[in-house]
Amino acid sequence: MGSGKAAPPKQPAGGPAAPIKTFKYGMPLYGLAWPEGETFYTCGGGGHGIKNRLVCAEAKDGSLSDQTAEHLFGSVCPSRWVRCLALRTARHAALAIAPGGRSIVFGVGDAGLRRLDLDTRGRVPKFTEVTGTLAEKLSGVKLDAKALAFHPAGDLLAVGSDDGTVAVFEWPSLKLKFEIGGERKLSDSIRDLDFVPVAAAAAGAGGKAGGGRVGLMVILDNGSAAVLDVDKAGAVLCKCALAKGSEFKNDKVMLVSNDERLLLHHLPPGMENAQFARVKCRMMPVPASGGAAAAAAAAAGDSGPLRATLVCLMNNRAGSYVALWELDEDGLLSMRNSCKVTDSSGTCMDASMDGALVAIGNSEGDVALVGTRPHMRLVKRYPKAHMVFCTAIAFNADASWVLSASADASATLNSTALPPPPDPAKFLKLALILLMLLVMVVLQAVRVMRRSGLSMDDILQLIGLRPRDEL
Repeated sequence: MGSGKAAPPKQPAGGPAAPIKTFKYGMPLYGLAWPEGETFYTCGGGGHGIKNRLVCAEAKDGSLSDQTAEHLFGSVCPSRWVRCLALRTARHAALAIAPGGRSIVFGVGDAGLRRLDLDTRGRVPKFTEVTGTLAEKLSGVKLDAKALAFHPAGDLLAVGSDDGTVAVFEWPSLKLKFEIGGERKLSDSIRDLDFVPVAAAAAGAGGKAGGGRVGLMVILDNGSAAVLDVDKAGAVLCKCALAKGSEFKNDKVMLVSNDERLLLHHLPPGMENAQFARVKCRMMPVPASGGAAAAAAAAAGDSGPLRATLVCLMNNRAGSYVALWELDEDGLLSMRNSCKVTDSSGTCMDASMDGALVAIGNSEGDVALVGTRPHMRLVKRYPKAHMVFCTAIAFNADASWVLSASADASATLNSTALPPPPDPAKFLKLALILLMLLVMVVLQAVRVMRRSGLSMDDILQLIGLRPRDEL
């Protein structure tokens, strides 16, 4: 393990240096986490002379710093190869920061899990790798981890494996709560997962609010999804996949099923053959019924009751989409809304804590920002934020900045602030000025023609108007 301070960028003689929005950290970046504050963490590597390491740096006042500290992993890289939907290879780091920001957990393939404890009391963060019994428990998690997620309460850790195995552990004891493996494992490799409250009605934040059960939304590499009941040993609440069976095949229909029911969920126009890629669970306002009441509530800023919403990145040949899914009272998924984002496949996604903003990185290195309130729409684009595909993306705590990472070793910082709406008073002033100029030009032209000997009748005839006595 090593650490060091970066020299500040040199300032030009004419004044302070311009903000550094893009910085390269000397290795392909595959994992990214940005807890509260100005310090963020990113990991990567790859061997062949490139060190496998975790680095931390600062994003302050719209500018990125060089690394302020690092932790070396040796020959073990906290990432693995994943096939992207754009038919390129990319790495996806299994990295998660425990709620509270005091620990970082990594999936290191078949070497199990690793945990670093953070000491952020000093100016430069310090990393300490756990040892003893806890380290043995971590290395004993023999899962080729591809996806990690903490419950918002911080007491559960979900791990998704390359072979379709899903396990949930109590944190920090690492006591196994349940594991779906062997004959029960899911049909494909796990791509992403997140906890979701299983409740019939809207509730407050957190999966255990109001006594509701805890679910786990799992995204598979084949583009399908499943919701597991964490409180019932991982029993499958529902599955959601495109209708591709031999008996019924329709690229415009999602089959949503459980042991008792089968629903045909029709996809919106343009989303034919769309498949799940990423998921984040956020507590979002229940949509109003519409009309004047909904408009008044939106204008007053009254968000109303909150409901667990699954913010999903979905891809098809036409590009990437953000879709909002919910668990109905019967435990089946249904899509509430959707929005097209880019013409290329999305590779990473993050949602602000209140769900109002969603950031997408795609296979072309672009970053896009989607707003979900009062309606879903694309609000901002950052074309060519990276030279190659994005691998990870994260908001800061208040979603005022979005940070993206790429396999080209770069991290890029962008502001999420929207340009102010146009001021009608400015347009009115401009119109009045133009009108006054036009009147002045006309009067001057009439004055010149009168001096040249033309009468008003001649001038009217010249511009195509007849004298009054001829009307």
